[in-house]
Amino acid sequence: MPKDGLTIDDLRSALAQRKFAPAYLFHGEEGFLAEEATDLIIRTALSAEQQGFNLDVLYGSDADARDIISHASSFPMVAERRVVVVREVDKLVNKELLSSYLEQPSASTCLILHSTKPDFRKKPYATAKRTATVIRFEPIRDNQITGWINARVKQQGRQIDLEAAKILAAYAGTSLREIQNELDKLYSFAGEKTTISSDDIRAVVGVSRDFNIFELQNAIGAKNLSRSTEILSRMLDGGESPVFIIVMLTRFFTTLWKLSDFRRRGTTDLAGAVGVNPHFIKDYVAALGNFPASELEHSFEVLATADEQLKSTSLDPFQIMQNMILYLMKQRELALT
Repeated sequence: MPKDGLTIDDLRSALAQRKFAPAYLFHGEEGFLAEEATDLIIRTALSAEQQGFNLDVLYGSDADARDIISHASSFPMVAERRVVVVREVDKLVNKELLSSYLEQPSASTCLILHSTKPDFRKKPYATAKRTATVIRFEPIRDNQITGWINARVKQQGRQIDLEAAKILAAYAGTSLREIQNELDKLYSFAGEKTTISSDDIRAVVGVSRDFNIFELQNAIGAKNLSRSTEILSRMLDGGESPVFIIVMLTRFFTTLWKLSDFRRRGTTDLAGAVGVNPHFIKDYVAALGNFPASELEHSFEVLATADEQLKSTSLDPFQIMQNMILYLMKQRELALT
């Protein structure tokens, strides 16, 4: 039965009951989750021994639709079904030929098509939408990363505390593949421990307890120039990327800007509105009290100038960053001189 708009959780539930679809279309830009879904189907459908005779992986860039149909139409050998995976189906020159197979796919085959940006007005995507199980994999947004990490760690049989998840999200970014790589390192480091702590993150990722991006954000939010300068210096001495610092501070000021707007509108759930964990919203509210709207707006200019100088001049990066902190801290005083 064709199904559209399903999630990977729906897929897990179906596979747990050994309910397979004869054809799947996985699309979207989050390739890591699409690969995981594919691996889950393969592992559930075929044992390691069966995969040698019943698993075909092809690439649209060098495959032919007729060959794909031939593989998918073949009967499994000493197994209930076979699995045919087609990566980069968008690059398949004669992909429209797959439509005839998708109209009546083999019940003993799982055909899995991977597409980044399918055009559902055209074949074979229009056909797949009617006859296959379609799952969209889109990148996780910045404000969803911490929650995704929590759910991921729980799914893998462990727990992670809130600060640890926040630190990992900041340093691994939005790449789910990179996050999972770091989690694998953490599990190895933690051994039999069931809860991942912020100390574990710091040990594995190399983040200092007192001199990290979150402490820098708090010091800037409090307009504490000496503390901000000290943290910045320690971070740069420890090898932290100046560009990373600017990216994170830009996120910080973007959140303050959104917070200012939602407060003006009288929004009550500020944490939910700006995508910040409720545990940390008080820090942002306190920082907002030190930055009126004019300074918030100018902060983006300061950050953009520092970023441009780092990328296009031979100026000392440490001096560029020091000046950036000074201008963020002392906007009012500098404007009067």
